[in-house]
Amino acid sequence: MGATMIERATVKNLVTGARVQLRLEQDRVRALELVTAADAMLADIDADAQARADMYASVSALWLDLGDERRSEQRIVQAIEAEAQVTPARHVILGTRRLFYAKLLHAQRRFADAARHASEGLAIYAQGVEPDSPELARLKVHFAPILQDAPERSSVAGALRAMGERLCAVATGSEAEIRGALGIPTTPPPLGASECLVTAGELSRASLELRFTAGTLTRRELDETFGPAHVLPRTGPFASHTLGYALRVPGTPARISLYALFATTPGPGTSAKSILLRIDPA
Repeated sequence: MGATMIERATVKNLVTGARVQLRLEQDRVRALELVTAADAMLADIDADAQARADMYASVSALWLDLGDERRSEQRIVQAIEAEAQVTPARHVILGTRRLFYAKLLHAQRRFADAARHASEGLAIYAQGVEPDSPELARLKVHFAPILQDAPERSSVAGALRAMGERLCAVATGSEAEIRGALGIPTTPPPLGASECLVTAGELSRASLELRFTAGTLTRRELDETFGPAHVLPRTGPFASHTLGYALRVPGTPARISLYALFATTPGPGTSAKSILLRIDPA
């Protein structure tokens, strides 16, 4: 397939060709050329959520086969986010995509995130099959080693710190850049949050807010992870109690101001109701 034909080809055709070259012809160079062309077309595709999810997932699998875990992760995150918008929901497919991502994360030794995606992926998959499904039973056995690395509550703060460090790479504050820097889907919300909001900045480059249910994250866990907190003054008798933490990564274009909001005066065991990660120029 020459350059002109590549330009005219669809993502689906390029993906099929890349699979043939990689798995049948064992021509990695040609497969890489085709999947690179397919990947470049993804930004301009005009398709519904289901079609986009399928294309992202196909390209992600090829990138992984070719050994590019970074690009594979970028595309599977997009596949999961697109799949979450498909109606009616395809529970088996969404669950399968989350399980694919869990295996990729586990291979990178990102055990907490891997366990979380494996657990949530199995739960989503189960919504699409009968309770006694043999395939569901097989998947539970297969992913048991990953689930054994499920994080304790305190590691939510550690995962939050890792998220903040990745956000230090944000240079413009665009929503697309934030989602890319996170490296994990925001739908469903990460880290066990009930809601995730990405907001373009006014006084800052941008911000990311995570809202948590009671018992998910305490002040003690935040202090142990981010260091001593700065207590911010309340803005009124019914305002939240707010603690501030700072996070920087040398050499990155941004710094993170983390604000933890509490319904009551935060003692060591008090649960935060939300976390705001504000992205500012370094």
